[in-house]
Amino acid sequence: MKNITILFVDDEPGIRKTVSLGLEDLGMKVITAESGEEALEILNTLEPDLIIADLRMQPMNGFDFFQHVKNISKLKTTPFFFLTAVDDLIAKKYSDNLGADAYITKPIDVDELYEIIVSKLSKEPKGDKQT
Repeated sequence: MKNITILFVDDEPGIRKTVSLGLEDLGMKVITAESGEEALEILNTLEPDLIIADLRMQPMNGFDFFQHVKNISKLKTTPFFFLTAVDDLIAKKYSDNLGADAYITKPIDVDELYEIIVSKLSKEPKGDKQT
């Protein structure tokens, strides 16, 4: 699956680098941000095909970032994944209740993440998203 642009938000530089390089090697374009605030600035000029964010970020956590994103009209239908070390049933249920498309726990193999992304994006109805 080519020509996919992903915004990946994580405050840990090593994770950002590993995930972004891995997905880029598989043909995806990855824009990274180290915070929800930085990501919101990027979203002023970018309409990604998918957003992936960590939960534990400061000062804006992933759940708060998600809610900001979903209040941006052009991004309401953009798929959103949480990729997090928080392996907690309550957090996962909250993620589901908010409407996130996936809740993935770290560590994850980049090839496995790629398969999850491709599966989600290939199920999106045609015409919903301009690419």
